[in-house]
Amino acid sequence: MVQQIARRLNRSMEEKLSPHGLNLQQFAVMMTVHEFDGLTQTEIGERFSMPPYAISRAIDHLEQANLLKRRQHPTSRRALTIHATEDGRTLGLALFEIVNDVNNELTAPLTDSQREQLGGLLKALL
Repeated sequence: MVQQIARRLNRSMEEKLSPHGLNLQQFAVMMTVHEFDGLTQTEIGERFSMPPYAISRAIDHLEQANLLKRRQHPTSRRALTIHATEDGRTLGLALFEIVNDVNNELTAPLTDSQREQLGGLLKALL
C-alpha cells in the first residue's frame, strides 16, 4: 500500500512539476537549496542518498535554467557550494504550494483527526 501511495504521489508531483520544467530529483535539489542555501553537492546528495552523478546532473539542469548557481567553497578548493538565484527563490515558494496541493489532494478523503494521526505515524516511521 505504501508503494502504491508513493507511486500516486510521484505521478501527481511529476504532473505539477512538469510546467516548471522539473522532475522529482530536480525538485528535491531545489527544495533542499531553498531551505539550506550554500550546501555542497555532496551534502545535498547525502540528504537523499542520491549518487553524485545524479546530483550533478540535476544541478546542471537547474543551473542552465538559471535557478541555481555554483560558487567556490570558501575553505575547500575542491568543493562547490550551491545557491538559489532570484528566479530559484521565487520558484521555491511555488514549489511549497505544489507540495501542499499534492498532500491535500492525497489526504482529502481523511478527516482532520485522521490527517493528524497519519502525519504522526509517518514521522514515527521516518
